[in-house]
Amino acid sequence: MTITHVQFLTLPVADHARARDFYVGKLGFEALVDRRTPEGGRFVMVAPKGAKTGVVLTDQPVTGADAGPRHFQLQSTDLDTDVATLRAAGVEVGDPREWPWGRATSFTDLDGHVVGLLQPSDFGAVPR
Repeated sequence: MTITHVQFLTLPVADHARARDFYVGKLGFEALVDRRTPEGGRFVMVAPKGAKTGVVLTDQPVTGADAGPRHFQLQSTDLDTDVATLRAAGVEVGDPREWPWGRATSFTDLDGHVVGLLQPSDFGAVPR
């Protein structure tokens, strides 16, 4: 196998501009791609600065078992600072909790996707 990383995950959104503004303006992600598709839609990809994995914000219909909101997790090096920054930006974020794998909290984006935020302990760190 020569797979190196997850390229992107896709989140269905109601409004590309609003979702992009949330991820870029409130979470500090970079807007990597924002262009029209040949079908007349938009391809919008955002990602944390320097990340290898992006988040594609799609308004295309999603059906079946994957139709509902998603859950994904972001890793933090300073959870308390990130929680304070998110709250200052108007994001409702829960108080961090201690777990054997690290300290974690979560919040919900504008389209109902639950975004976990984890500062891993040595136990929870994934070796690279």
